[in-house]
Amino acid sequence: MPYHILVADDAAMNRALIKDILNRNLRDATFADAINGEEVLTYLQYTQVDLIILDLMMPVMDGYQTLRWLKKHPEFHDIPVIVNSAVTEIASIEETLKEGAIDYFTKPLSTNDMNIILPLKVKNALLYYEQQKTIVALNRQISEELKNANTFAIIMLPKEHGYNRIDLFIKYHPTLGVGGDFFDCVETDQRIHFMVADVTGHGIAAGMASSMVKVLYRKIIEQSGIMPDEILSEINHSIFEMFDFAGRDNYLVFTAFVGVIENGKFYYANAGQPYPLLYQTKTKTFVDIRQNGFVIGMMDHVSYETECIDIEQGDMVFLYTDGLFCAGEGSDFTGWEKVYSLSKHLESVIETDPREFLDELFYGFHMIHKLKSVDFTDDVALMLIKIRKT
Repeated sequence: MPYHILVADDAAMNRALIKDILNRNLRDATFADAINGEEVLTYLQYTQVDLIILDLMMPVMDGYQTLRWLKKHPEFHDIPVIVNSAVTEIASIEETLKEGAIDYFTKPLSTNDMNIILPLKVKNALLYYEQQKTIVALNRQISEELKNANTFAIIMLPKEHGYNRIDLFIKYHPTLGVGGDFFDCVETDQRIHFMVADVTGHGIAAGMASSMVKVLYRKIIEQSGIMPDEILSEINHSIFEMFDFAGRDNYLVFTAFVGVIENGKFYYANAGQPYPLLYQTKTKTFVDIRQNGFVIGMMDHVSYETECIDIEQGDMVFLYTDGLFCAGEGSDFTGWEKVYSLSKHLESVIETDPREFLDELFYGFHMIHKLKSVDFTDDVALMLIKIRKT
């Protein structure tokens, strides 16, 4: 493809020599001249340039000032710049390399410089620029795909309105635009079904997996009277069958908590999720729903256990994924204790404004991570279910 190269040097003889050398070594290259930095900036406003060969010592606006200006402006930041100057100014050339120049050569040019070194430096710089443009285009495409996937993921989230016996509050923070955390809530004539899950990984693949889990979950809970342990067992068996058929080099592993509320009873089963919390309005305090179980997708024919606790009107069930308390590298297996502790401090908030409770809790962990100079590195899903008073 044709390249357009801007040669900036206040000496006409130097510009002519550089263009002559490159004309003999490059195919389809065109050239433009500038005698100082101001002319470089003016030319760039109207013309696409693939490479700038920049003399450091020029009048009006020298090469140092020009290079700094280019690197401060995003629209010109990625244009490769090869600087050149006299042999006695090597220290200055090193400074420009730190400022962002891609390469340099010194004057006067030797025969070897003219025939081999300069053409090679220019070819490498042009190749670098082509690679950078390809990377930028791919990143733009990936960003657009993530944006579309995030839109789909938001559509798949449960809606906060449309329930007769509960109020639902959710907060979702994916780390890559779309994430693998999944939660759902379904109200039937007799029951409230809900689930929170955390699929391994991030990004589009994890988002697709969580969508698949949601479809599977919705299908399973259509069965009359099905209990949480049976729901988890069926999901686990179905996932295992799918990926066993695809070959065990492929797998899907995730943690999940499943709950059912019916006739004043809260039935639940856990598959490796952090312990949810139950806020009891009568005592105005939190109770942790502590139960363990195998994560889904590791072994087939795993048994889970349904446990039960009373739940009254005005009570609230709070579910969350471990991305809330995990930041940086590694896992925090006692992170639920931090969630419990901070939630206890926010008991007066949840009583008056459940949505503010979610926001305050999220912000609290953001500040905890910030003190450690880290931020959320995993998807975060928060869901609060409040039983309406009738």
